[in-house]
Amino acid sequence: MFLRKSASLITLATLIMMPSIINARPSIKHFGKNQEVVFEFLADDVEYDKAQIIGKGNVTIINLDYFVTANKAIYDTQTGEITLIDSVNAYKGNSLYLKAQKVKIKIQEDYSFLEPFYLQELQSGLWVDSKSAEFDGSVYQLEDATLSACSVHNPIWKIQASQGEYDANKEWLKVWHPRLCVYDIPILYFPYLSFSAGYQRKSGLLYPIVGNSRDDGLIYSQPIFVAPNNWWDMTFSPQIRTKRGVGFYDEIRVVDDKNQIFWLNFGIFRNTDSYQNTYNLENQEHYGVQLEYSRKDLLTKSHNYFREDGLYADISQISDIDYFKTQTERARERADLQGSLLTSRLSYFLKSDNDYIGLYGRYYSDLEKTSNAETLQTLPEIQYHRQIDSILVDNFYYSFDYGVKNYTRPIGYRAIQQEARLPFIYTQSLFDDYINVSVSPVFYGTMVNYSNTSSLHLENGRYFSHHYVFSGDMDLVKKYTNFGHTLNLGLQYTLPGADNKKGSFTDFFELPGDRQEFLLSGSQYFYDLENVLLLSHRINQAFYFESANQRVGELQNEVQYFYNYRWRFLSSIFYSHSRGKISEATHQVEYKEDFLTGTFSHFIREQFARNDIVKGRFGEANYINAGLKKEFENFNLYANVGYDYKENYFKTWQIGIDTEIRCFAFGIKYVNTINPVLTTRGAEARDDKHVLLTVKFIPLLSSDVKIGN
Repeated sequence: MFLRKSASLITLATLIMMPSIINARPSIKHFGKNQEVVFEFLADDVEYDKAQIIGKGNVTIINLDYFVTANKAIYDTQTGEITLIDSVNAYKGNSLYLKAQKVKIKIQEDYSFLEPFYLQELQSGLWVDSKSAEFDGSVYQLEDATLSACSVHNPIWKIQASQGEYDANKEWLKVWHPRLCVYDIPILYFPYLSFSAGYQRKSGLLYPIVGNSRDDGLIYSQPIFVAPNNWWDMTFSPQIRTKRGVGFYDEIRVVDDKNQIFWLNFGIFRNTDSYQNTYNLENQEHYGVQLEYSRKDLLTKSHNYFREDGLYADISQISDIDYFKTQTERARERADLQGSLLTSRLSYFLKSDNDYIGLYGRYYSDLEKTSNAETLQTLPEIQYHRQIDSILVDNFYYSFDYGVKNYTRPIGYRAIQQEARLPFIYTQSLFDDYINVSVSPVFYGTMVNYSNTSSLHLENGRYFSHHYVFSGDMDLVKKYTNFGHTLNLGLQYTLPGADNKKGSFTDFFELPGDRQEFLLSGSQYFYDLENVLLLSHRINQAFYFESANQRVGELQNEVQYFYNYRWRFLSSIFYSHSRGKISEATHQVEYKEDFLTGTFSHFIREQFARNDIVKGRFGEANYINAGLKKEFENFNLYANVGYDYKENYFKTWQIGIDTEIRCFAFGIKYVNTINPVLTTRGAEARDDKHVLLTVKFIPLLSSDVKIGN
């Protein structure tokens, strides 16, 4: 491994590390048939005894990417064998790679014998200590081997094996009859183990996931990692739940030429007939597919008219919420799941200096419903936007928007809406740029064509309007002795002009310019002398002069306060004037320091609050959350709780403790959650209580064991 006939020139970095040694000591070079340097032999004192060259004191053997040091070395010129004795250290680059007390190297055969033997993988910290080792080409044959990533002197965990084999080129380690020990206590035995000792991706079995559940029985999942190329890999994970059924999921990752990752996850789990009948589940099979991918400059080039384009996909289609319960937590975390609403998005855009074209699609799934046949989907939406540009005179601009939206579903009315908007904008600064005002006449038109209306008797809608938008805003900045302050005040008034409206428009559609609107907004920010934000405040209030049902819109008020770099306070309130009370509110308190984190939050949303599916605003909610995490010297303690104070039950609570050092981690937590389950009667809540044990022998083994229902 150290001495090869094809050796090249010594790297400059290696020579720099020993300038005084190399320049001042005797040096012997061995050349191959093609006059290339096979190795260089250096020592403080060199003696010649017939066919032997004996080096004593700071012996150094240099070859290719390695150099070896020892207190003594004997080179037999007839057999081509070098014996290094006492404190043998081999270096790769600038780091120690291998240690031994005695090493024998045969130059012509690329063979060596090491006794005792020590090897360490530089990135992971994994080391191997063996009574002896034979090296032939690229493989080490080990006897009585010990391996770990902990301290060499007293490792927390170690694997002891009677025999082993390490392939240096593939960074692959095999051991026979290994025993996993915590300190000196054996806890597991395997007839054979084989695993990567480096960070290169290799195909093979990953460590299994084992658990036990009252309802599901024994849980066993065996991930299989497949990495045939450096640009894609796959993790295939079959699983069995002895009381419930069998299934699998498959996670695929592909890297494109822009280093963007295409992520695909899909799977299926089938319940047994007995499990299906016991819990009266809506679906016997839980299946799904998830996809994530984003990419810029997919088709365009810098010299094209459209100089930029982009694709974004975040798609999650599953049969029901139980699909996530039988898959990995990562699958659920990556989905756009707000409450019970799962959203999938697909978009593509083309952009030039003047024009923008977008193609979008959104699909919503309410996982608490047995069917989403009545949920309106936007598939697809097409948008054209003409970038704002000046026209005729200074400060006079225009833009143009045209869009088509297809609202579709299997059951219920469907609609295709076309919209066009042409605003002209004149802006002017007043009072030395303290105030900016603008006047904008807007021409707007929309057409809605209905289908599948059945008994609703909806008539196709036509609406055209000419309205005016007057706006003004003021930006002020002032620096005081101890802080800085910025203030923005704005107003916007919409005045209807001529309009023409025919046909039906359901509540789903908004018609700009059909009523007088007045919007007041304000925001202010306080900074310290280092421009760190201390406090922010935003407020918005809308007025509708011609609305019979609602003359004043919701008041929106948000305040954030940062105190002493540790405390953060947030209050966000939506107040309904018509109801005379708060429709939605969020309050949060957060404390962070080096070893302590605490959070408290309160969220309320009334049933009458305005729904906005795009922003995830829908449904009633009343709950508080609190969490605490404390890091001690050798372990971490944490707890979380979520409580629905209107329904008077704990949505979730957990408490746990974990500890982690460089080579070992252990954790235990108790979790109690209320999860929805889709039955033939609809969504029903089910209690889930379990204990989760986490054990990690870094970097070899990481396994979670779940005990509960």
